[in-house]
Amino acid sequence: MLTIAYPVPVRLGLILVAVMLCAAPLRAHDSPEHLVEQLTARMKLHGSTPDLLYQRAIEYRVLGKLPAAARDLQSAVKLQPGFATAHAELARICLAQNKTAPALDAIQRALECAAPDADPAALVMIRAAVRSARREHAMALADCGRAFASPPADPEWYLTRAQYQIRLGLTNECLRGLRDGFERTGSAVLEVEWIETLLDARHFDEALQQIEPNLRDSRWRSSWLLRRARARIGQGDSAAARTDLRAALEEINERLHPQHPDVTLLADRALGHALSGDPRAAKKDLARAKKLGAEPWLLRRAASHLSK
Repeated sequence: MLTIAYPVPVRLGLILVAVMLCAAPLRAHDSPEHLVEQLTARMKLHGSTPDLLYQRAIEYRVLGKLPAAARDLQSAVKLQPGFATAHAELARICLAQNKTAPALDAIQRALECAAPDADPAALVMIRAAVRSARREHAMALADCGRAFASPPADPEWYLTRAQYQIRLGLTNECLRGLRDGFERTGSAVLEVEWIETLLDARHFDEALQQIEPNLRDSRWRSSWLLRRARARIGQGDSAAARTDLRAALEEINERLHPQHPDVTLLADRALGHALSGDPRAAKKDLARAKKLGAEPWLLRRAASHLSK
């Protein structure tokens, strides 16, 4: 075998580089691209360990390189079949790629590999998301029930469960769950979704009881004015609703940046136009919000009123 004899200072330098790459912690403030480079360098020196592959997969996911992330995670669990966290992350990546069968396999493996003393609730919620993507909404809701055996601290779980309940037509259960989540966590997001669902369910009086104090206390009033307008339309008070809609649209137009609009404001303006009887303007705002990457859930109420 050919051996390259480096001078002593060079050999010492190479040893120092190797030690630094091995020992230096990855810095949180480094860019994902830089972290990928560091992790790749470590693997070249010391081999592709499950932990390094997992860390690099996370950075690939941040960069939106989902196939590369999936490859690293598949390699990690091949090297360490009991790596539950890597199985769970692989399930998330597969779900993001709309590959629901491998996502379900991965999250099942994560649950099987989880430590006996681990709390499986977070893993069960991932499985619920996979099952929902497979249109297995009843099974997804059953998984939420398992995860909610102890009241969760994450408000996002209440929103997720509410989506499954609405898809199954369980409106009253959805309302109770959202109210309970808001009371337990104090999450403003859950409060808003609870009130919006009250309006969807035509519980206008109860919705107004929640809207009025928020309207009084809010610096920016347009979203709450739109909600009150919806309640007033439901109660048959069209004149008061028109006043709210004019005020809401005026505030939105003042806040909306012409070149870089906020998609939430665009969605609100689309709803305001739809409620005001201007479907052309509503469709224009919805199309622009979609082009800017707005999530479907953000646009669904405006789109629903347009379809009416």
